[in-house]
Amino acid sequence: MSTFSKIILILILVFIDQISKYWILSFLELGESFNLLPFLDLTLIFNSGIAFGLLDNLGNLGSWLLYLLVSGIIIYFTYLTLKAESMTESLIMLLILSGGLGNVIDRTIYGYVVDFIHFNFNGYSFYVFNFADSLITIGAILYIWFFFIRNKDETITS
Repeated sequence: MSTFSKIILILILVFIDQISKYWILSFLELGESFNLLPFLDLTLIFNSGIAFGLLDNLGNLGSWLLYLLVSGIIIYFTYLTLKAESMTESLIMLLILSGGLGNVIDRTIYGYVVDFIHFNFNGYSFYVFNFADSLITIGAILYIWFFFIRNKDETITS
């Protein structure tokens, strides 16, 4: 996959993430919910922490340190994405990088991440997340599968 193709795909995924957040911010007030399907609500929350609201109450210094840490990780994943040679590795790194960029844009603009996708089933409520979080999660799962589980299976069977 060419560098140009990688950049275009990153821009498309970040654009989808930012448009979805812009739309939800114009549609719902903070804390407001809209039932979309029996198991899916759109619930607007602002997350100043990391994944699933962890480290949400860090204060100003903690928020800046978190921002710097995440920015450093983004720079590292940019390097990994641009140097990736295989299509599989490129796509996995693109997913993680695009999700990270989407959330860093939120932190830069708002000081927090806009979350709104809320799954619930039989009284169980899953964490509220966004499109960028989905990209990161899918990328991380694929990374683990392709680079640890699948490679281990191939080594065992060969």
